[in-house]
Amino acid sequence: MKRLVIFDLTMAILGAIGAGAALISGGAASMGVSTDMLVHAPFKTFLVPGIFLLVVIFGGNLISGILLGKGLGIGAYLSAFMGFITGVWIIIQWLLMAAIFPIQIIFMIISLIQLTLALWLIRKYKLPVPFSAYQH
Repeated sequence: MKRLVIFDLTMAILGAIGAGAALISGGAASMGVSTDMLVHAPFKTFLVPGIFLLVVIFGGNLISGILLGKGLGIGAYLSAFMGFITGVWIIIQWLLMAAIFPIQIIFMIISLIQLTLALWLIRKYKLPVPFSAYQH
């Protein structure tokens, strides 16, 4: 589980960096990202993607890392969900930007690794489904 904790906290840090770049005035431009990429998107600035990165990607991975660090199995389920959400987020980016960038491919691979590692841990430790009605 320690590897997944490290993985989740790393994803949280990367999400915070992306959110910071999107939310800080001129931050996206300093990373070589232009609002011209949003030509097919329903918004004109990186505010909405920045908020999503901060709240969902950063927050979700941070919480799953903390839960796993405390030895709570629900953290593995949240980590699997975060891997899935990150992958969906990248696909949405591809559709809205009508382009694929190397960093997106890297994050798609990372999200698949996160999802796979979390599912492997759930199976290995036979973690119960959170909030299930099954009585032990």
